[in-house]
Amino acid sequence: MENVCDLNYLTEMMDNKKPLIGGIMDSFLQQIPEELQSINDAITKTDYTIIKSFAHTMKSSVSIMGIAILTPILKEMEDLGKAASGIERIKELSIQLNLICEQAIKEIETEKPNYA
Repeated sequence: MENVCDLNYLTEMMDNKKPLIGGIMDSFLQQIPEELQSINDAITKTDYTIIKSFAHTMKSSVSIMGIAILTPILKEMEDLGKAASGIERIKELSIQLNLICEQAIKEIETEKPNYA
């Protein structure tokens, strides 16, 4: 399977400062499961406001890690949340979101020791 993370952006942005990059990886590994849980709970409750809010928040988290594949998914979830419609489509998108985030977490956990 191809990597979903492209850490080049982060490396360039942080001027290849490994401890800094490691810290950002730590934050990502802590935040993403929490954000996913919140968005999944909101989907269960059909809470469009929270779906919109977390889809928006996650866009910046995933862009720092170069997970470009998630940008259109989160954008569509945010738009549907804003329109307060399309819960079935949101559920489909969330399956992709969860799988890709799972993959990203594994990749970052694997890369993390290189930035200690």
